[in-house]
Amino acid sequence: MNRATRSLTIATQCLALVSLPVIALADPGADAKSVCIRAYNIDHTSIPDDSTILFHMRDHTVWKNTLTDKCFGLKLNTRGFEYSPTNPGTDEICSNLQTIKLRDTGSICMLGAFTKVEAAAK
Repeated sequence: MNRATRSLTIATQCLALVSLPVIALADPGADAKSVCIRAYNIDHTSIPDDSTILFHMRDHTVWKNTLTDKCFGLKLNTRGFEYSPTNPGTDEICSNLQTIKLRDTGSICMLGAFTKVEAAAK
């Protein structure tokens, strides 16, 4: 596949992801709002497996993101991943609205729900 075809394929895949409708489940106990974190507050990330990213924040809180699907190669990805803020002009990364791109392979994966990780009892 030549470079132009590959770029067009990636652009088409991104456009398809952006155009997907966001569906909130009607669970009275669930918070239907997206959880957003500010990128400038991220200290570092860790990758326990191909479906999970832990965002370690500067204030020592940890947000777990469970990707919508397994992102093959995420854990072994040596050059990390890249992303852009969900909304232009903001520095937010929001659940179920954000894609990441693996630098090693160029694979694009969709972030899922953010949940706050409780500190382990001492």
